[in-house]
Amino acid sequence: MSDAPTSRLVHVRTIRVEVAEAGDHELDVTATLVDERPAGNPKWFGATPPRVIHDMRLALRIRHPDLVITAVRSEMASHPYTICPDALPPLEQLVGLSIARGFTREVNERFGRQRGCAHFTALIHALAPAVRQGAGAAFADRPRPSPSDQWFVNTCQAWREDGPLHRLIQVGDEAGLRALSAFPPDPEAPG
Repeated sequence: MSDAPTSRLVHVRTIRVEVAEAGDHELDVTATLVDERPAGNPKWFGATPPRVIHDMRLALRIRHPDLVITAVRSEMASHPYTICPDALPPLEQLVGLSIARGFTREVNERFGRQRGCAHFTALIHALAPAVRQGAGAAFADRPRPSPSDQWFVNTCQAWREDGPLHRLIQVGDEAGLRALSAFPPDPEAPG
């Protein structure tokens, strides 16, 4: 490896999504995006930009089980241009959308390219799967999804339609699903 060129870190993007249970039928979701320039910034139109270029936050209230967004709050603590905050009010258009099939398409139509902020759009895309996983964790004591509500099918290779996991859930084989789990068995779990 001594012949390998030395690399210098020039940009770091961090996206964090937190999903919290907020009562019997709601979730609070907080998503942040931070872009940093750890190696220092070159002059940018005659100015020296800060180390943190973007620091944005999006907070959503989501109703369960339909996963409809009922409230939105957004802010930009750091942004490169004075007109960047103009992208905040349109985020109210998220209210009423369900984070279900078609969500990504709806987000792209409402906020894609010149209609919104590429950074917030990336953040919204990143939070959607976390909301689904958070809902599963928060409401795990609720009945298992019906065959018509198996949103996770075809979301990845493990949950591909007619793959092993899909076949097991179709027939309700909890023991088979546990056998394929990468998590250690819970000694207090039934059967």
